[in-house]
Amino acid sequence: MRNPIANPGQFAAEQEVRSFWDQPETRVARAHCAQLWRVGHGTDVPAEVEPLFDAAMDGWIGNYLFKAAAADPVRPRFVRNFMPGYRWGDRDVPDARMGGDNPDNCYRLAGIAHGGRYRVSGRVIDACPAHVSFTLVENWGTSVTAQTLELPGIDVGEDGCFTIIIDDQPTAGRPNHMTTSPRVKFLFVRDSMMDWARETPLDLRIERLDAVGLLPRSPDARLEEALRRVREDVPLYYWFFRLSAGQAVNSMPPPFRTGAVGGLVTQASGIGRLRLEEDQAAIVRFNRAGAAYCSLQFAIWWYRSLDAHRLQSGLSAAQCVPDADGSITAVMSARDPGVANWVQTDGLRDLLPMIRWQGLPAMQAGAGPNHELTVVGMDELDGRLGGAVARLDRAARATQLADRLRDWSRRISL
Repeated sequence: MRNPIANPGQFAAEQEVRSFWDQPETRVARAHCAQLWRVGHGTDVPAEVEPLFDAAMDGWIGNYLFKAAAADPVRPRFVRNFMPGYRWGDRDVPDARMGGDNPDNCYRLAGIAHGGRYRVSGRVIDACPAHVSFTLVENWGTSVTAQTLELPGIDVGEDGCFTIIIDDQPTAGRPNHMTTSPRVKFLFVRDSMMDWARETPLDLRIERLDAVGLLPRSPDARLEEALRRVREDVPLYYWFFRLSAGQAVNSMPPPFRTGAVGGLVTQASGIGRLRLEEDQAAIVRFNRAGAAYCSLQFAIWWYRSLDAHRLQSGLSAAQCVPDADGSITAVMSARDPGVANWVQTDGLRDLLPMIRWQGLPAMQAGAGPNHELTVVGMDELDGRLGGAVARLDRAARATQLADRLRDWSRRISL
């Protein structure tokens, strides 16, 4: 496999991010944002997650520094974002997780300006991601959508190549076309991969076709805007956090369409809140609902993913062993329950689970997305699960986790 993320534009963007971190104004913004988050959370913070706060603040700022690296609409480039910290060769890349990030996704952004004309050139390599969305967003928080194209749904040639044109003209029936709005900021791409061992992010390039005579935005200007936006977006993402944390403890209400609240417009989600003791487990049953992509993951209290490269802190549908009827039963717990579909809590009690369905069919499949959550004692688990749920012994678990780390590592291979 050739990693399409390992390209000169990405490397240059990461070098910018490292230089942005060295600026004193970045440190001032980080301290200010930490203060804002502290005020928002007040005294509600579980003691166990206090040690994770500083890393969460680094990821919060890091995410916006990556957006700064992507925010030139004159000389655009795709920049990967929302990743845990990693290492390319001898270069460290800062953590950028925030906002309930999905570990199955490769997130990329490129700067877009209304009135400009852009060409995105894409190619499917290896196995195509289960679902890919291209979204024009009108804010740095990526919650205000102007338009979305999805794959499946984009015209792709027999050679796996495709082109998307972006400008300010109406689509008027043209395939692979997107229309900007006056407030557009970024093209936001999510490659959602269910099979980490096979699926690979698309190979993408972007160019502005009418850039002659236009000056690119300077790094200083992009950093200045990022440090303004990172402060402004604290209330927005505290609100997103409350969508989960505001639920009753050990509950997971019925799924809803996330487009209505600022998420991916074609996604349905079931979100909830857990508080599990050492001797408790949560059983989650959910269906595929005909979605192109479906998964279950945790976010920690600071609303970022729980080290999915280190733990089995989430499972895509492709990583699960299905029940006889095609639905999925997973167990969330601190201790290994001996079932194949185990989601690890890493010993944390307070967690925010989310099930995502993307690329749902136009005609609803069966009852549509649904799930159920039951919290039980570990000593009750076998009786509640019955004999139909796939089991794993200790050796098979070690193999499962080793395979997961190997498959994750494809994302950071040079």
